Amino acid sequence: MIRKEFPIPIVFCADGKFKNYAIVTMISVMANHPGYFFKFYLFCSSHDKDWTEKVNRRIVSQGSVITVIPVEDSTFSDFPILHHFSPANYFRILIPQLISDPKYIYLDSDIICHGSLLPLLDIPLTDQILAAVEDPIFKWEKELGMSVGARYFNSGVMLVNSEAWKKQEIGSKAIAFISQNPEKIRFVDQCALNAVLDGNWQRLPPALNQQPIVYREDFDLNSTDWTAEEILEAKNSPILIHFTGPNKPWHYTNPHPIKSLYWFYQKDSPFAMRFPEGMTPLDRIKRLFPNSLKQNMKEWIFQRKD
Repeated sequence: MIRKEFPIPIVFCADGKFKNYAIVTMISVMANHPGYFFKFYLFCSSHDKDWTEKVNRRIVSQGSVITVIPVEDSTFSDFPILHHFSPANYFRILIPQLISDPKYIYLDSDIICHGSLLPLLDIPLTDQILAAVEDPIFKWEKELGMSVGARYFNSGVMLVNSEAWKKQEIGSKAIAFISQNPEKIRFVDQCALNAVLDGNWQRLPPALNQQPIVYREDFDLNSTDWTAEEILEAKNSPILIHFTGPNKPWHYTNPHPIKSLYWFYQKDSPFAMRFPEGMTPLDRIKRLFPNSLKQNMKEWIFQRKD
């Protein structure tokens, strides 16, 4: 098959096990664009030769290329890290300084692609630093000192105008904000970028960063500027599915309604998992039995108790 180069590179930042999860994201991107090959960048704190060789074989087998860029964890060792985040989240601030591409797509490693990214190519970003999806949960604008009416975006999916970023020194400003306001940083670089841009970013529809809250019956439509049609599209036809929060689709207890899609793509990874994390031997045995049999066994046990 003759493939065309996807015009915009895709960048990831990860450390520890999240390097492996980033590869799953790349696999899902390639699977949904059979006519294209991609240029991937992975910023990470450590990797060995064996890991790199496995990754290269898998990515190159699909006609794409990957460049691994090492970043020292100590670079951001003094920055606040709360919740389930890690120093790798701050690597995003460095991306425009370390790659030469005028634009790039950034994706978190807990995302799978399940549609076409071609709509992102039609976004000009002439006067904007980046395009992103509004965060539907965290309303941190007031605490960050943002202007009235400014919206807070989720930095897990970003289309970035690298040249404008460098021209306006967004990275330096974000680092300065973190250094001067560590008590205001709840969500690592995301808070700093929102504070610096102060609502000056281009809006993307939620289907390009579908977050679990769209499945909640009590989701307040008025908490975002999303339309009812956009929320329906995000639920039924998501392009990028973002498994936000500490409970991920590779965890046994994860309740996400479409986490099976993650397992569909991860099976093709060189680091594919056989079972979810946290799954006990008894849980594995239970999986061998059909649900109908398990239900009959439960009813039999209850009858015995009576």
